[in-house]
Amino acid sequence: MAPQQIYDIPLDQITIDDANVRHSGAETDLQELADSIKKHGLLQPVVLRGWEGHPPYELIIGQRRFLAHKNILKVKTIKATFAGKLTDEQVAIRSLAENMCRRELSYKDAAYAITALYKHFRHDAPRVSKETGLSLRKVNQYVYIEERATSKTKRQLHEGKVTPADVQRAIRAASEDIDKADKLLDLMKKYELPMPAKKRMVEYGQENPSATAEEIVEKAREPIAERAFLVQLTDSERKALEGAAASMKMEPDEVATRAVREWLSAKGFMG
Repeated sequence: MAPQQIYDIPLDQITIDDANVRHSGAETDLQELADSIKKHGLLQPVVLRGWEGHPPYELIIGQRRFLAHKNILKVKTIKATFAGKLTDEQVAIRSLAENMCRRELSYKDAAYAITALYKHFRHDAPRVSKETGLSLRKVNQYVYIEERATSKTKRQLHEGKVTPADVQRAIRAASEDIDKADKLLDLMKKYELPMPAKKRMVEYGQENPSATAEEIVEKAREPIAERAFLVQLTDSERKALEGAAASMKMEPDEVATRAVREWLSAKGFMG
């Protein structure tokens, strides 16, 4: 495949495409990026929608590089390649894949882009995973939270006060009762639950859906004897476990623990 041609494009002919998935945090640490560009040059050109010679151009990849050139370096042109004619969905896919692999997107921007693609592809999470290169588990996690979490929880996610994994655990432990999930999140932060306790919280909450948030966390905080075992899996078994975890919207170790517990119980080794 022949390399893409690189052009020097005037900055004043470029606008930021609305389909670009980064809407916050774009100007963070721009000075550091500008210093690097000044010292080493632009190592990777930005990507524009359309064709050279037909301005104005829409920026689809490289927003921070563009802003560093425009706002700090104060130059007139930037090196760019062209992606040709793309739909808004194709732009979003490229922008999402590029940004998730570079400077981490804010939860808000990533969630908006992923759920928008999920709806565009008619709720086909594997299709979103395939198109963006994100794991199915990651796609399912964003969709699961966006469909269920309260506005309070989403604000905490946007502010980085809670993690997506803990939000997902709280919702599952609350058996989809979103008000109870909010209380569980508050209690998780209050008591700084370690990972084993978080897992017990999910297990107990799902087994006892009528339990209050306080009862669930109290049970999760009880001391319990645990011992870790290392289990060797073949590649096919590992892939099957990861597939099950993505489908069940759980962590792989949680699926493995449940599978072992259910097998032991079915075989009569556990009461």
